[in-house]
Order: sequence, then C-alpha cells, then structure tokens
Amino acid sequence: MTPEKLFHELLGLGLDWEVVASRFERATGLVCLAIRETDRRGESARRPQDGGRVFGDDPTEALTWRHLNVFQHRCEITCRLPRGQCRQCGHIFRVRPPWEGLSTHFTKEFEAFALLRMREMPLSKVAEAVGETDTR
Repeated sequence: MTPEKLFHELLGLGLDWEVVASRFERATGLVCLAIRETDRRGESARRPQDGGRVFGDDPTEALTWRHLNVFQHRCEITCRLPRGQCRQCGHIFRVRPPWEGLSTHFTKEFEAFALLRMREMPLSKVAEAVGETDTR
C-alpha cells in the first residue's frame, strides 16, 4: 500500500477526495499531504444550507489545514477547494471538505485533540504542546 492510499484510508476520504502526494520535509520535520477532489465529487455535491444539487469546478487558491501529528512530526493538508453553484438559486459557495473543522485552519481531528487537552491544561500549555500560538 502506498503512503497516499494509507493516508486516504486514515482520513476517511471516500470516493470524492484523494491524497495525490505525501512528502516528509526532513529539514522542518513537516509531513505534507496534498489532496484533490475526484471526478466523482460532482455526483454527490450538495449545497450545505438546503441540500440542493450544485455544479461548477472553479477551484480556490490552495488552502492549508493543520492535522494531527504523524508520529512526532507536524502534519498539514493542502487542497484547492472547488466552488459550487446551486442549480436552484444560483448561490456560489466554497465547497467544504470532510476534514475541515469549525476553523478553516484546522482539521476536525486536530480541533478535537486540542479541545480535549484544554479541559485538563491551561491554554498556553496546550498551545506549546501542539506547536500553535494560544491566540490561534
């Protein structure tokens, strides 16, 4: 199994998204995952507000999310998200990926991990432990 397929399974991306590249930057200790939508995403795309069918494929600039560490190394996901347009009302919006948390800078898993630690530790200590600032 390739690292890309392994990360795809671990992230639970299904048929709509795929990990197209993974690399380890030894100098910075960063694991980078590049994800893109598949041709099948359009079949299941729905508008978040009302579930209406959408079309369109005008990707945004590349966005980056902080994910859980891979072993002791920081991990980031990068993806150009498509924009969708509702077939009924014409509303244009950025497609929300399945890994995105409440913040557009963190994955759901990273947010859950940090929030669990915040129950037990001061915010400044959690920020230090996860390698983020206490204001982010």
